[in-house]
Amino acid sequence: MRTRHTSWALAVFALLFCEAGCSDKSEQASSGTNPPIVIEPHTSVGKVRAGMKLEQVIAELGKPERKTANALEYTKLGLAVLPGSNGVVQVVMCGDVTGINGPLVKAFTGRTKEGTGMNSTREEVIKAYGEPTSSEKFIGGIESLQYAPLGITFTLERGRVHHMIVRLRSQESDRTVNLAPAPAEK
Repeated sequence: MRTRHTSWALAVFALLFCEAGCSDKSEQASSGTNPPIVIEPHTSVGKVRAGMKLEQVIAELGKPERKTANALEYTKLGLAVLPGSNGVVQVVMCGDVTGINGPLVKAFTGRTKEGTGMNSTREEVIKAYGEPTSSEKFIGGIESLQYAPLGITFTLERGRVHHMIVRLRSQESDRTVNLAPAPAEK
């Protein structure tokens, strides 16, 4: 199941960024001159915070370079913002699915508090977070390292990070219902 989920996530991301990465849009992507941003899995990627609606993202980051049915793409920042069905941001895709030399790798300047970001090595990721919850290897020296409890997935090419999926938690209150019987009174 995890293999299908990871493969699906990579396929969706590839489709979302194919136009940005497959055509020559290097003039749209920054040359690494963006200010550094902080990644806090489950919480934020720079100004994009958990619980934000797409309208709030646009208010913070400005108009995206491209808007699809599924995402706001900020190629100059090297990221895309994906909402859930309720319009609340669920995922931020960082870097470039086309590989380590893609223009969005240079554009994205985000780092976690542990210092991991674009071009971090596999060893640096493992040192910062330990062994991944799951991992998968693909053709061409591509590897995916998923850290489910942290809400982050790193995609590496030849041992270097070129793409990150950061999951954000909704700020909504817990609406789960407990169907367990009440404890018996004595």
